[in-house]
Amino acid sequence: MRKNPCSYFAAASLAAVIAVPLCFQRGAASQESPQGAPGAAAKVYGEWRIRVRPDRGSEYARLIEEKGLPLFREGGGRMVGWWQTLIGDLYEHVTIWEYDGMPAFEKAVQFLGKDERFKKFASLRDPLLDGETSAFLRPLEPFRAPALPERAPMVIHETHRVWVSSLPAYTKALAEALPMLEKHGFRRAGPFQSAVGRWSEITYLWFYDSLADRDAKIAALGASPEGARLEELLLAKVDDVITRLLIPAPFMGR
Repeated sequence: MRKNPCSYFAAASLAAVIAVPLCFQRGAASQESPQGAPGAAAKVYGEWRIRVRPDRGSEYARLIEEKGLPLFREGGGRMVGWWQTLIGDLYEHVTIWEYDGMPAFEKAVQFLGKDERFKKFASLRDPLLDGETSAFLRPLEPFRAPALPERAPMVIHETHRVWVSSLPAYTKALAEALPMLEKHGFRRAGPFQSAVGRWSEITYLWFYDSLADRDAKIAALGASPEGARLEELLLAKVDDVITRLLIPAPFMGR
């Protein structure tokens, strides 16, 4: 965090748009926040994708655990997860934090910006990095809030790029598509829509115990009537799908 602070095309056709989403389910026993909880729609989620220098990974992880996490939490953020990339950019970390709206995030930025401990932390962190990008996400119905933190052993971070003109039809289709996936055992956090960032991006987190579990669920879905229906609902509305396979960072949840 800076100072300013599977794609599996489930059945060939089901692919790019939903088997990617459907690719990954949360299997760990983390408690999911109830959908539609009071104030849920007001929450926002900061997402940071951090590229760590290949030879500084251990040093970076130690610094985050010992000095970074306490400061981020003191600033009011609630960690959804901090992951390392297993498939994708192998030196990239992905972290998502929940805030009670943009004003709460602004308050966190102001707090950290004035804190000498954070300035010291940033001076130690920045030389360990090779780059960083960030976005702000908001809940998109039918939204499922993440647990804090999510503890699944494997996570698919999936982004759908949807033509802006197709967004109304895409979001309408989610009300039918996502319950189909849940019927087949796929679990998620999201969807999230970019509030600050690329507006056409819709993000999902899909959770699994293992890749074998994922494959079994994808195969079952692909053989079901819902597989073809999911293609019909979403495929034509998505321009691209980007997925990363993530595993928890060593300090996750500490």
